[in-house]
Amino acid sequence: MMNSHPEWFKEALSVPKEQKSIDVDGGTVHYQHWGDATKPGMVLVHGSGSHSHWWDFIAPLLLEDFQISAIDMSGMGDSDHREDYSAQLYAKEILSVAEDSGFFEISDPIICGHSMGGFMSAFAGTISDKELGGIIMIDSPIRPPTYDYSTHVRSGPIRRIKTYPTRDAILERFRLTPEQECENEFLVKYIAEWSIREVEDGYQWKFDDTIFDKLGFSHMTKNQAFELKCNLGIIYGTESNMMTDEILNFMRENVPEGTPMLAIEKAAHHVLLDQPLDLATAIKLSLIHISEPTRLLSIGG
Repeated sequence: MMNSHPEWFKEALSVPKEQKSIDVDGGTVHYQHWGDATKPGMVLVHGSGSHSHWWDFIAPLLLEDFQISAIDMSGMGDSDHREDYSAQLYAKEILSVAEDSGFFEISDPIICGHSMGGFMSAFAGTISDKELGGIIMIDSPIRPPTYDYSTHVRSGPIRRIKTYPTRDAILERFRLTPEQECENEFLVKYIAEWSIREVEDGYQWKFDDTIFDKLGFSHMTKNQAFELKCNLGIIYGTESNMMTDEILNFMRENVPEGTPMLAIEKAAHHVLLDQPLDLATAIKLSLIHISEPTRLLSIGG
């Protein structure tokens, strides 16, 4: 029940927003927009198999300084499914949302992505022919060339789409991927509600279950984030099984000098659900410290 939810959550969901869509390479891309159109812009990018509603309770916390657009990348959320997917396509979709939102007319926009969305944000930074204010990657593990993929914890949807007879039946099957415990059960239930669609004979997940087959690991192994022309910020959960010491050390050794790396305490991979308030703070701090020499910061605990 909504009455059992914390006040900050209810207040966040009460903030007005717009539902928008654009055409990108023949496919409809849906996005949500919050805030004052005269403020600098930030595009929020979800992870694999997810959708823009993961940001519904975080975007409003950033509106003091920004206007926000949160994208549904194609094959996920309310955007079209496609015959093929690529990092370059997702990067183009992200930049197209920034363009359609009018962000480039105000200032150099920020792109902030979680997990797979962090990699797609970095690709956007690589291909953009316009200046960006910075890229923030949240629990997006950049793996070293020596990484042993037999130990890889898959973060994408691996279940094949099936039809469930009732809404309750499909919601009961909702699981975070990679699986983890989350104390904020109300947030898990909230995103689950936005993860399903009604079809002729029942309910299905919204995501296209062929995305990862078509993308493969290549979108996670390239080091675009190390070669960005704009500033970079890194945020990660201290309890994330995706951000191992091996990966964190590799990233520390290769990110540009001055790149802030912010650790969020008591957060696993799904930082948005584990510590949403601390994440909003970390995003703000990333932008403040993005050119500072101190690279290891801790939030929460």
